[in-house]
Amino acid sequence: MLEKYSKKAQKNNIFSQKTLFDAHFHYAVCKDHGIELPDFKDGTQWLGISCAHSRKEFEIQQTAPSCVIQAYGMHPQNAEYENIIESADFLEGNLIKNLISFIGESGFDYFTPEFRDQTAVQEEMFNIQLDLALKYNKPIVIHCRKANHKLFEYSKQLKKLPEVLFHSFMGPPVEAQSLLERGINGYFSFGKQVMNGNKKVIACVKELPEERILAETDAPFQYLKGEECTQLFEIKIINERINQI
Repeated sequence: MLEKYSKKAQKNNIFSQKTLFDAHFHYAVCKDHGIELPDFKDGTQWLGISCAHSRKEFEIQQTAPSCVIQAYGMHPQNAEYENIIESADFLEGNLIKNLISFIGESGFDYFTPEFRDQTAVQEEMFNIQLDLALKYNKPIVIHCRKANHKLFEYSKQLKKLPEVLFHSFMGPPVEAQSLLERGINGYFSFGKQVMNGNKKVIACVKELPEERILAETDAPFQYLKGEECTQLFEIKIINERINQI
């Protein structure tokens, strides 16, 4: 699926195509913020992967039109409060029903001392989701902050998955290339960091193979200074900037 919407599949010109693909956003949270799905007046179609992280969010997400690709997972930032057994059962139940196309976002977040205190729980959550992804042959969406070394620890398992989306990848190009060299069918999505001068992100966009790069909004999150949220229609602007880089 991700290959279809990579730059190579879009003939090296995402922005001029009649379909814009948002590799990562949060449908239920967007609804809470009054953010609607894009309606481009020039006939451009929109498609996006939405991640839910609670039963309530997933139920709301299930009401979305078919242009919203369904994902569900245990987010590492929720490790302190996650009911792991209940969430794992809910995830597998929906995998059995074939209601989920992607597992995630899942991964590791060591950005704050509070998150680092939950390292063991984050790892338990990730192992459960990785096992389910392998069992049901599903792609996984990975969230990773200040913990890229964990990706290399799991590279042998990750390369067995059909696809891996490294959402909002924040490592240098050499790390991204190294993940690909380990046999992982990986894609790297970038949002508004391409607009705020983030050197690692811009270097990745410049140096990674074009067919491995995707655009995302992470709406309503990842907004720039002075903004209150990110809108879904801004995928157009993000795509433009990626093409410029």
